[in-house]
Amino acid sequence: MTHKILITGTPGCGKSTLVKRIIEYLNRVRIFNIQGFFTPEVRDCNKRIGFDIEDLNSGNRFPLARVGNHASTKKLGKYCIFIGNIEDYLSKLNFVIEDPSIVFIIDEIGKMELFSSKFEEFVKKIFFSQSNVIATIGQRLNHPIKYLLKELPNIHYFVLNRENQQEIFDKIRKILI
Repeated sequence: MTHKILITGTPGCGKSTLVKRIIEYLNRVRIFNIQGFFTPEVRDCNKRIGFDIEDLNSGNRFPLARVGNHASTKKLGKYCIFIGNIEDYLSKLNFVIEDPSIVFIIDEIGKMELFSSKFEEFVKKIFFSQSNVIATIGQRLNHPIKYLLKELPNIHYFVLNRENQQEIFDKIRKILI
């Protein structure tokens, strides 16, 4: 049986930190092949200027969004979204999606990423696959995919806050082992 874990919470509550702790734990117990990506902030002089896509295995990074005027057709607030980079990254993923020995990490399913219809289709595909999935999703995200994922029969949905981080970590660890 594969597991689909979806973690939400307010910005800054520790979703990415929790996922990194889970990855560290899974690497120690060596049960799963871990694949996936993070979308870390990019800072310049302590000021956030954008976000990248960072592959967990290779460490390669690609711009997801940047402040300023760039050749991009999609914008979210002050950020230009680089849809081509998201889609290029997804096209280069090299793993078997129907493999229960994989835990695929998606940090995060958010407004920027969902500008790409290919990203949305990828999320659906991985959540309906035989791979395990751990993903974060914005608590305030108002998108049909969020409601679809929350209603899946095998979903484990967690609302994270600063007070329940250890409790949620322990629950997820028990689910996966």
